[in-house]
Amino acid sequence: MKSPIFTVRTANRCIEDAKQVPTPMMLFDELWFEQELCILFADTNVGKSLLAVQVAQSIASGTVIPGFQLGVPGQGVLYYDFEFNDKQFEQRYTNPPGISFTFSSNLYRIGYNPDCKAPRIRSQDVFAEIRSHIESYRSRVLIIDNLSYFAGNSLETAQEAIDFMREMKSLKEEFRLSIMLLAHTPKRNKSLSISEADLAGSAGLSRLADSLVAIGKGCESTDQRYIKQIKVRSAMLNYGAENVIKCRLAPRNGLLGFVFEGYCEESDLLRAADRTDINEQVMGLHAQYPDLSQAEIARQVGVNKMRVSRILAREGSSDNA
Repeated sequence: MKSPIFTVRTANRCIEDAKQVPTPMMLFDELWFEQELCILFADTNVGKSLLAVQVAQSIASGTVIPGFQLGVPGQGVLYYDFEFNDKQFEQRYTNPPGISFTFSSNLYRIGYNPDCKAPRIRSQDVFAEIRSHIESYRSRVLIIDNLSYFAGNSLETAQEAIDFMREMKSLKEEFRLSIMLLAHTPKRNKSLSISEADLAGSAGLSRLADSLVAIGKGCESTDQRYIKQIKVRSAMLNYGAENVIKCRLAPRNGLLGFVFEGYCEESDLLRAADRTDINEQVMGLHAQYPDLSQAEIARQVGVNKMRVSRILAREGSSDNA
């Protein structure tokens, strides 16, 4: 007999059933939990791959990144690296005297096979190989660097993004996976707060993701970075615009990555970086996203709604209430 599409239970029964299921543990603080599909996005050359490799090593070794929480023991991690070839990867993790960082033996790095002669690599072939790797290495944590490898610019369209994310979610549910996808942002005004709208193909990608995490760059120093929580389902949103995680790029114990420095407001980093005043930030955000409400503009810039209203009214743009 064919299985029904839906299950019907009382709300109380759902809660009782859920109590029998283990609580998902933290993979990267409250930014990424077990069995979640997380998207990590940022501009080019900000450090997405550095952070992703650092997180992968943390999970594989069961070692906490200082300043962040980890709730799982060491386990297998499959890292699909379509950004760097072997030599580039070796150079990134080898210090000037020629000593290379020793990664956990639980961390598997998968790259493109140069001997593959297929004229066109189809997405279904890629997913078939991923399924094979999951079964062969018994790993339940996947990091894919990055989205553009799978579909190129086609992920700019909502339907392509939705189709891809549905396939990823199907894979996640089939094997109870934890998946992190790395994505670029299109050209954006770097003096403005990072938002969900800055994710390429955001309408399709973000809707089906469990969590969204962004990396920003400050200019107090060339190595200053911050991590911002955009979307979360398994915890409170604790690292939004008012409380981003402030970091710097530096080696720690031989591994180049993000070094925790505390918390701050995103707007402080943006003002320090670009010396733009509040008026310019408000008008820039309004021009870039005309449908954004005054309340949301105020939240992203870090001022109250009344001030945003006065700025827009003064410039003759008060129609966006």
